Amino acid sequence: MCYNLGMLSENAHCLVTDTGAVLKSQESLAEYLRLLEKAKLDHKLRLAAYALLPNRALLYFVSSGADLHSVMGSFAKGSALADYKPGHCKYKLIQPEKYAAHLARYIHMEPVREQLSARPEGYRWSSAAQYVGGTDGPAEPALVLSSFPGDAAAALAAYSAFLLEPVPGKFWRPFDKNRDAVLGDREFTALHSPHGG
Repeated sequence: MCYNLGMLSENAHCLVTDTGAVLKSQESLAEYLRLLEKAKLDHKLRLAAYALLPNRALLYFVSSGADLHSVMGSFAKGSALADYKPGHCKYKLIQPEKYAAHLARYIHMEPVREQLSARPEGYRWSSAAQYVGGTDGPAEPALVLSSFPGDAAAALAAYSAFLLEPVPGKFWRPFDKNRDAVLGDREFTALHSPHGG
């Protein structure tokens, strides 16, 4: 691992890709969402975006300084998820001003890329409908929408248009890679990686 998740500072933005659960039934998806809400409360995490997919969960957390390894490990305790494998997570610390909107778009477009839904907001098990349709849920769209200029309505319109733009590979591949990483400019990477970027 290239950085210590136990030492994440408050307000650190992180993508967690959890491959420890098979989320193919409505019951398993509902249980994972319950665990996600519990983890938010227990560890004072903020959830910017999420998508629960059949073979993995994509979670965009804003940390309170919590050790995300411990947070994700707690999913196996007292859980009704059959065969959950704790420790099957990859973590990417991101520079929010550079990657927040791109990460939310990546998460919201994955159900479309995997042909689970024709539209991002049409997939029940993601936060896209909270962004585009203003529905209730565990995510806090303002964490990402605040990076767009203007009032709330203008920011939502800008994000909705951004969501449907073609995605340059440089903003997709870093999230897809199956390894821990620090994503940001040279200065951010050097500050957060023990290898100096």
